[in-house]
Amino acid sequence: MALGRTSPRDLPLFADLSGRDIREIFRAGEEVSVPAGWSLILEQTPPDAAYLILSGTAAVRVKGEEIAELGPGDIAGEVGVRRNTLRTATVTAKSRLQLLHFTREKFDDLTTRLPAFREAIDATIAERRGGS
Repeated sequence: MALGRTSPRDLPLFADLSGRDIREIFRAGEEVSVPAGWSLILEQTPPDAAYLILSGTAAVRVKGEEIAELGPGDIAGEVGVRRNTLRTATVTAKSRLQLLHFTREKFDDLTTRLPAFREAIDATIAERRGGS
C-alpha cells in the first residue's frame, strides 16, 4: 500500500473505521495519478468508478459552474455508483492527483461487506445533497 504522504488515519472518511476495514478498502482500490486538467468524472455519464483523493485538489462543476473543491480524504463519484444514476457533476484535477480508484464492482462489494464504510459513504452523500 503506497500512500505517498497521506496516511489512512488522516482521511476523515475513515475516522470511524477499524484498521482492518481500512486495509480492505486500500486493497480493493488501485492507486493512480492524474495530471492537472484531467477530468476523472464527466457529468451525465454512467457511473463506472469512484475515487478517493489521497493528495491534490479537484474542482466539482455542474453545467460548467464550480460548486465545490475536493481534497485529500474526499471521495468523488460515490453518488452515481451508490445510487446507480448518471453522474451529477464533472470532477477535474486542479493539481496533480493521487487517487485510489475503485471499480463499480469493488465499490459495491465494499459497501456490502463493510457497514462502517457504507455508513461513511451514505453520510457523505447526504451532506452533499443537503448542501446543494
